[in-house]
Amino acid sequence: MTEVNSMETITTSSKLLCVLLFTGILLQYAGRSSISVVLVELQKPPGNNTLTNVSKSQVQYSQFQAGVILSSVYIGMLPSSLIGGYLAYRFSAIRVFLASIGISSIVHGGGAVMFDDFETAVTQRILAGMAEGLSEPATFGVLNQYLSPEQSARVSPFIFAGGLGITCAAVSVVFAVAGMAKKRDALDRNKGDIKKMKSIPVFRIFTSTAVWASILLQAAPYFWDPSILPLYFSQSFGTKTELVGVLAGIPILIFGVLEPLFALVENTLCKHVSTTAARKSMAVIACLCVSGCLFMAAFTSNPVVAACFIATAYGSHAARAAVGDANIFDIAPRYASVISGICRAICRVVGLTFPLLVTAITKNKSSQEWSRVVLIKACVLAATALFFGAFGSGEEQPWAVEVPQGQSGGTQPGSRKDHKVDDENRPLFKK
Repeated sequence: MTEVNSMETITTSSKLLCVLLFTGILLQYAGRSSISVVLVELQKPPGNNTLTNVSKSQVQYSQFQAGVILSSVYIGMLPSSLIGGYLAYRFSAIRVFLASIGISSIVHGGGAVMFDDFETAVTQRILAGMAEGLSEPATFGVLNQYLSPEQSARVSPFIFAGGLGITCAAVSVVFAVAGMAKKRDALDRNKGDIKKMKSIPVFRIFTSTAVWASILLQAAPYFWDPSILPLYFSQSFGTKTELVGVLAGIPILIFGVLEPLFALVENTLCKHVSTTAARKSMAVIACLCVSGCLFMAAFTSNPVVAACFIATAYGSHAARAAVGDANIFDIAPRYASVISGICRAICRVVGLTFPLLVTAITKNKSSQEWSRVVLIKACVLAATALFFGAFGSGEEQPWAVEVPQGQSGGTQPGSRKDHKVDDENRPLFKK
């Protein structure tokens, strides 16, 4: 059994699949976050615009319009996250993922033209959100299909640390076709198990405190999306546009580098203590560290000091993310894509409303107003630490172990041990 759980049992094709998942999510995030730096420049009067080859009809976006553009991406993500979770659960998760990456690439390609006008800019962000919202639930579905729950929990923080567009999708299609052709028999053997999971325990999912603790852990960062960082440094400290992208990019870079490292630390910790103890300890400490750093950043007037605290906060965020990305596979691996869709939908609601709240608080674009924004974020992370510490779990929930048996209404109890044995027949998985 130890051999089955070992990371060495993951085949080369499965590792390649994880790399492609990471690349797709990374490029989607890059397309979304780059808009925030552009908005800093587009808020300036056209005469003072430092960009070259800009049309004279270029509008000057107000603070409210900038907030609407930043939040509008979540208008598209909100329905597509729920739809993506359902589609990835009932159909081929990898096809849903490939469609998301391909459509996102096309939509982002038209962004340069559509940002010349406020209405078309909002339209572009909504379309981008609709395409991007499918990818994360589909990723959970792909991992659940090709890897065991324990392996999925280990590799998911590495994949989501990325937070080649059409090229990535095309390569993935070639890889998927080749892999599926070689392992068609294994997929056919798994179809029986997939058919048994058509009934979703919606009531138990929504009444589970462990699920809500996991959702809150992943939704908390959306109370201050990284896309707000350029506006924060520009308006709170008067930072030049040339430095805004650097100051806003360093924390995200630190986050992306540290999340896989924290995932390794967490995997090692799980070998010495229970999964619940490992998840709770890392998540609570991480959230409290983020909260403390943000409290310090809220009361400084030095941009360098603020940047250091923000960077440290995002470094601690990486530990929280390592727990959040793996925790769904701990508590309900069978319904990982469904819960991920629900979680992402709630995250989109927060991501949709908070930029608008920020623009309402920062009407004068003063450092005092931005300090209030940072304090709100700090309080949310402190509350998240308390809630996850009280209700978080690292054990598979009893309702997630039951496997529906068609229309008879009966259930057959299972266990994580049973899952490990069944996983030997999964495609792209080495015995």
